[in-house]
Amino acid sequence: MVNQSGGNWIEPVNKEAPPKVRSGEQVVKAKCVECHLTGKDGAPKIGDRDAWVARVRRGLDAVIASGVHGRGSMPARGGLADLSDAEMRAAVIYMFNESTAPTKK
Repeated sequence: MVNQSGGNWIEPVNKEAPPKVRSGEQVVKAKCVECHLTGKDGAPKIGDRDAWVARVRRGLDAVIASGVHGRGSMPARGGLADLSDAEMRAAVIYMFNESTAPTKK
C-alpha cells in the first residue's frame, strides 16, 4: 500500500531465504512474451531486429528505464511488481539478443 501511494517501501530481505534472481530468459518467458511475442499495443516483437536496434540506439539504459518505469500501455516492471532492476536489465538484453542474433540455418 505504501508504494501504491507514492512511497518507496522495500520488503526486508530474509537472510535465511534470499530471493532468487531470475534470468532474462525466465522473466521473458514468464511475462514479457504476453506482449512482445505478438507486438501487442506496439511492443517491439521479439525477433524484430529493426525495432530493437532503433530502441537501443537511444542507449540500453534508456530502454531499461522504460521497462522499469513503464511506457505507453506497458506497466512499470512489465507488470511484475517484484522484478528487480537487474532482472529487468537481463530481460531486455535477452529480448535484444534474441532479436539480433544471426538466423540459424
